[in-house]
Amino acid sequence: MSLPPPREGTSAARSTGLAPLPKPTSFNFPARNSPQLAASTTAGRVRHKVALAPGHSPMDWARLKSSGEDLRGVQQLRRLTMEEVAKHNKRDDCWMVIYGKVYNVTRYMNFHPGGRGQLMRAAGKDGSKLFAETHSWVNVDMILDQCLVGFL
Repeated sequence: MSLPPPREGTSAARSTGLAPLPKPTSFNFPARNSPQLAASTTAGRVRHKVALAPGHSPMDWARLKSSGEDLRGVQQLRRLTMEEVAKHNKRDDCWMVIYGKVYNVTRYMNFHPGGRGQLMRAAGKDGSKLFAETHSWVNVDMILDQCLVGFL
């Protein structure tokens, strides 16, 4: 394993006679048109992320998911109709369909980067189209796996 050459001006650089490393360049991250920006555009619409309360970061959500706490609210997975899903359309009882799977997103509300209001747009409904328009890069199965109630 070889070590990088010492930086210019250091005693190691003077003693070895090696050329100095180039100065680090700064990068603009996220990129100007990145979906990771706080306010970005998707299909001509402006998206705004909200400030999450302390204890509601993606890492906090991951901890809650792996805690063993019941995030589904049902005993076993089952087949559901849209009529059954439509009954769960409130902030304190919110289910939605994404790609044929029914998720109880009630506990996820405070962790969603777009805020509760954005999730409420699909409360008790099939939110697949909305999800695809705004989250094409997101793996819903990974984020909401512990919230799966059943299948449409």
